[in-house]
Amino acid sequence: MLNLKKNNVWQILKWFLLATIIGVVVGVLDAAFLKTLENSLALSNQIPLFYLGLPFALYLVAVLSRKAAPAHKDFSTDAVIRKINLYEPITFPSILKGFFLPIVTMAAGGSAGKEAPCADVGAGISSLLSRAFRMSLQDQHKMMICGVSAGFAGVFGVPISGALFGLEVLWVGHIFYEVMFPALVAGITAFQVTKYLGVNYIYHPLHFVPVFSEQFFLKVLIAGMFFGLISLLFIEISKFMRVVFRYLTQRTTLFVSCVVGGLLLIGIASVTSPAYLGLGMSGIESALSGQGALAPFGFLYKILTTSITFAAGGIGGIVTPIFFIGSQAGAMLSDVLGVDSATLAALGLVAVLAGAANTPLAASIMAIELFGADIAPYATVACVISFLITGQQSVYPSQRISWDSGKTPDEHPAVPLNYGRRASDKKSQVRMRKTVLKKAFKELTKHLIPHPSADSKETSENNSQK
Repeated sequence: MLNLKKNNVWQILKWFLLATIIGVVVGVLDAAFLKTLENSLALSNQIPLFYLGLPFALYLVAVLSRKAAPAHKDFSTDAVIRKINLYEPITFPSILKGFFLPIVTMAAGGSAGKEAPCADVGAGISSLLSRAFRMSLQDQHKMMICGVSAGFAGVFGVPISGALFGLEVLWVGHIFYEVMFPALVAGITAFQVTKYLGVNYIYHPLHFVPVFSEQFFLKVLIAGMFFGLISLLFIEISKFMRVVFRYLTQRTTLFVSCVVGGLLLIGIASVTSPAYLGLGMSGIESALSGQGALAPFGFLYKILTTSITFAAGGIGGIVTPIFFIGSQAGAMLSDVLGVDSATLAALGLVAVLAGAANTPLAASIMAIELFGADIAPYATVACVISFLITGQQSVYPSQRISWDSGKTPDEHPAVPLNYGRRASDKKSQVRMRKTVLKKAFKELTKHLIPHPSADSKETSENNSQK
């Protein structure tokens, strides 16, 4: 509920000051990270076949993330979401891991994104500042949300949608309206700071005059459903790879698992193109420029490289690969529907984000900030349809899901802290006698085939209530 106090003016001034401080600090850190990442990528690109060192780079990242300060593991976006939802702080070693390990992963050729380090470090720094100021638990929660919003806004140059992303990604169907004002201030401030420090962003205003017709609107509906299926495919393949590599690590060693993942990435890059490794900004730029898809199923190659990178121990963000997947999928679909390639690439970029991350509102506004207002109605429709297609699935397992969000959780959880968690994301011991494919298939089918006992249980409860 909104905090309606008599001293609302003081509260506004207080949070304006705090959010501005967060925006400045996070904006400087965003710029430092992006500049360091840019220099690292430029250095690695000067080395021929630099991605051949991926097996050892993944092992280095995995060892540092799991063995060095093993109690501090809050360096991924999903871990930060979990910490914020549980009202728990983020430690300084986790901030250091979130800043440096993604740079190693992406510079070596791992398919990851640049937004998670900025958002995660923003939440961590905000957590440290709130504890230094001896703030209440509720205010610490607000500060961490502002840090996520500032980090996301600064890394992509989207102050409004970046702020809303930090609010929307935590709890599907619920937005923390009491944090909206400081989140917007933090996002706008971080964007202005990073822009002042020389960070460049991707802006592709679409120069077309949309003429509404039933035929074009039907194509947008079809595109929205297609992007929703792409989002769902990405989520399921990511879960499949996590199961496979978790089992491989338990049966062998961490080193073997990382080497296998690195060799698979090298193989995919050799057969297709190295463009599907690393940050992948060139693939996004080419699709949004109307140059068409890199390959007929280029988005699938990016799904595989990203899923393998994270399953094999890589650290980084997931949103930048989502941009690559969505834009390339839209460019491919444009040939089928007979629509402008850049237009569908732009729709795919935001729609796949809406479906995979459960953030249709932030994704719709992002379309306006990146591509102009003309695409707004079509992007909104595509984002909402993609959001509905993915159901309760998400690339962030720690998201909570409200009953009135339009999503349908399998069962009502007994403990609120487990709200919205999926059964396959819970830790479980893998039986050694099962093969890799059998275990992975069993985990995958839990999300694709509803369990009959759940329906019968619900029917019996309804009958008992009657």
